Parts: sequence; C-alpha cells; structure tokens
Amino acid sequence: MTVPKLTIYNNIACPYANRVLIALQETQQEYELVDIDLKTPRPEYYLKEINPYGEVPALKTADGNVILESLVIAEYLADSNPDANLLSKDPLQRAQSRYLIQHWTSRAQPAIAKASLALDSPTEEAKALDLAETELEKVDALLRKVNITKDGPYFLGAQFSYADLALAPFLARGYLLTAFHEESVQKAWDERLKANKNVQRFLTWRQAVVERPSVLKSTPPKEVVLEAYSAKFLKNRL
Repeated sequence: MTVPKLTIYNNIACPYANRVLIALQETQQEYELVDIDLKTPRPEYYLKEINPYGEVPALKTADGNVILESLVIAEYLADSNPDANLLSKDPLQRAQSRYLIQHWTSRAQPAIAKASLALDSPTEEAKALDLAETELEKVDALLRKVNITKDGPYFLGAQFSYADLALAPFLARGYLLTAFHEESVQKAWDERLKANKNVQRFLTWRQAVVERPSVLKSTPPKEVVLEAYSAKFLKNRL
C-alpha cells in the first residue's frame, strides 16, 4: 500500500480548504485527509504542531514541513506539479491571475456576502443586491479584457488555471447570495443575471468552473454549506 506523501487538514464546509482539494485533484496527488471540526476547540496537537491559530487548510509534507494558507498551498502544489499547467509561464498572465483573485476577494466577495446577509429590510436588500450586481459586472469586464484573444471559457481561455481554481469554491457557492432570502427574491435574482448583458461572460465562466470534474468532486453538498453558513453568520437572525 502506498503511503500518501501529503497530509491535508481540512473542513468539508470551508471554501478555503476546498481550494486545496481542487488543487490536489488537478495535480493527481495521493494524500491523507484529516478532518478538523471548526465548531469545537482544536486538538492540542493541531495548535502546537500544525497551525497555532487553529485554521484550515494546512498541508504537511512527507518530510514534516507544514504549509499554511489556501492560496500558498495551491501555488505550492501547482509549482510542484508543472504538468498540470495550473500556473502560466507568462509573467503577464500570472499577474492577471493574481489580480483577479485579489479583485474578487476585496471587492466582489464582500458585496456578495453583504447581499446574503441583507435580511432586515427591503431597502437594505435592494441596495445590497444592486451592489452585488455591479461588482459582478466589473468581474465580467475583467474576464472579457483578459480573455479577448483566447478561445475557451476559463479565465485564461481553454486551460483551467490557478485563478479558476482559487475562486472555484466561491463560484460553486453562488447560491448563498440569495439562499436566506424569500424564494421570490432568489428567482428574481437569477432572472436578473440572465437578462443582464454585462454579466454573460461571468456566467459562462462560472458555469465552466463549477462543472469542472475536480470542482464537482471537491465541492460539499449544498445542505452542508447552508448549515455551516447559518451557524456562523445567521445563528441569532433566523
């Protein structure tokens, strides 16, 4: 029996940990998966030997080195397995990929999170949804600008790459934006995006990414995500 070279400390509902699982699928690595319950105090060994902050994901190599932070781990796996072609050799494309990740993290994702929690009044809800749509339009414009001369639905064209991998868990959780709103709001939001010509490239990209086999295999069931999200953010509101 082959001994896995890598140990991954994971939580099924964590989107950051999902990044690492996708990278492992794409690079076809053998690994041991250790589940860390984020609802309870972390084991003493984890805080002392793996991550003093108790966060996931974490990766331990065969020689005992520990790597923390999802993007760092994903880049390590991509660098260590160049045949997977996750990291472009073009410096410009690498920079564009990092910018997309940064833009999504600092602009789009906060707007989406705000919309998902805008449950107190119709006015608050409308403003938050407008902001989320505006931010998705900006992501769409960025996708079009980078991908303008390339064929294929992914960020850099036909090749699934580091930027797609990094944002896949959040794209796969797109339903969270309206999951706790009235059903009519959910339906109206879906129709709104379909009718908006300024997010069609985004929708094409999102569909391609979430249907990628590595993403499908690594994404937890919707009910698991909803339960974890409710417990963390909506415990006293629903």
